[in-house]
Amino acid sequence: MNREETLAWIEDVMDALDKSEVIEIIEETIADGGVTPEFFETLDTETERLKRAGDHQRYNRLLEIARTVAIARQNRKENL
Repeated sequence: MNREETLAWIEDVMDALDKSEVIEIIEETIADGGVTPEFFETLDTETERLKRAGDHQRYNRLLEIARTVAIARQNRKENL
């Protein structure tokens, strides 16, 4: 995913109603090959931007989502 696609993805995930919806979005993104180095770079950039802005609630949420993506991606690789 490029930067713009990842930013739109972040908004979709942040707007998800519950954790099961977040997991579903993450798993679909991984299966579609959307988790690229640029994807993680954009997540890192946005996480740091939220931290600098003092938006601790969104910062913590995005950090949790980024960790979940990394864990789910690693689990998928191990299961293949």
